[in-house]
Amino acid sequence: MKLILPSGSHTLRTHILSVLSLAKQVGFSTDNITVSCSDDLYTIIVQQGDNARHISADILGSIFNSESSTNERDVRIRYLHDMSESQLSTSLEAAQQGDVFVDVVTASQWLDVWSCRERVIKASAAASSVNDHTKHLAWLVVSIALDFPLEDAVMVARAGCVSRETWPSHLNQFPKPVIENANLDIRVGWAVEASSLPFPTVSKSKLGLYPVVDSVDWVAKLLDLGIKTVQLRIKQSDSPDLEQQIVQAIELGTKYRAQVFINDYWQLAIKHGAYGVHLGQEDIEIANLKLLAEQGIALGLSTHGYYELLRIIQINPSYIALGHIFPTTTKEMPSKPQGLIKLGLYQRLIDSIPYGKQMGYPTVAIGGIDLQTATAVWNCGVTSLAVVRAITLADDVHDVIQQFHTIMDGGRDG
Repeated sequence: MKLILPSGSHTLRTHILSVLSLAKQVGFSTDNITVSCSDDLYTIIVQQGDNARHISADILGSIFNSESSTNERDVRIRYLHDMSESQLSTSLEAAQQGDVFVDVVTASQWLDVWSCRERVIKASAAASSVNDHTKHLAWLVVSIALDFPLEDAVMVARAGCVSRETWPSHLNQFPKPVIENANLDIRVGWAVEASSLPFPTVSKSKLGLYPVVDSVDWVAKLLDLGIKTVQLRIKQSDSPDLEQQIVQAIELGTKYRAQVFINDYWQLAIKHGAYGVHLGQEDIEIANLKLLAEQGIALGLSTHGYYELLRIIQINPSYIALGHIFPTTTKEMPSKPQGLIKLGLYQRLIDSIPYGKQMGYPTVAIGGIDLQTATAVWNCGVTSLAVVRAITLADDVHDVIQQFHTIMDGGRDG
């Protein structure tokens, strides 16, 4: 990979090399990243093979207009726009994917606002403005080069400016994703109303191995084998016996005193008194989180990076799913595999977040985990391993479960 900087950007180069060094310290492979300069005075190029991503910024002298980019992967950063939040809302009507506005002025804090996938507007809030724009740009460029999506790169860039020469790993270093803003048309379902009412806490010691299965028959089989946490994930919403399977799964959970989570179908979970519900990021937009919390139903939420993780802790879920870690074919994923380095970083951040009377939310790693990869994932510090095909395709399910238990009961390296 090549990072090609505008000629004369010596300070930016120094900051980028420093951030690359910090990235290497936490495990990222950076030896294959070279930093050079070009005659282009206004654009940074992230070149990987035949693919190039252009990053422009007003502090480099870049000039933006409606035709400044035709590549949805490109990023355009405005530090010196000098807009208030209300003024920006008008400008965002013409925003393109990849537009980033840093330090939008509000009454009590500063916002970073950007247009992400399908031109969805997202924002995060910080207590103070960015003091060193060049350093911030360096963190943003390196994060993009390390294959973080734009929403995560924006979060890391802000946090990196206050992490004092280390990779950011504490909640206090990161900005806070905005989940409610009328000017920017941001609203996360019923999240704001639910945020003052935490969901039931889940015991980390009782979470254990976490199979995700697609039928109540599998739920019954696994609970009979001693599994204490399981998720029923039926993809076919038009299945004629959908409600019946959910009812039976809930009854089995009561019989075996197990934690049975229902994926997606939160209305049926409420109707039949489920122990828990698991939702994806897209489900948060439509689910009645307030009602789930009032009913005392445990809530697990999927995350795919820093932004989503920091967003959903404001909802106070019961546990956080981190994924997908490795390539998986069990469902279509909106993100790339996270890998072990990022998983470890997310876990370090989570360990700094209050959960009930303790620190650190219970975490469930998910996505392509099997017996060959389980030890490495477990050593990242997660609370639980979610498994799908490793269980459902096993010749001897009991034996596979025992092998997973051996890994999880045997301690961790490091």
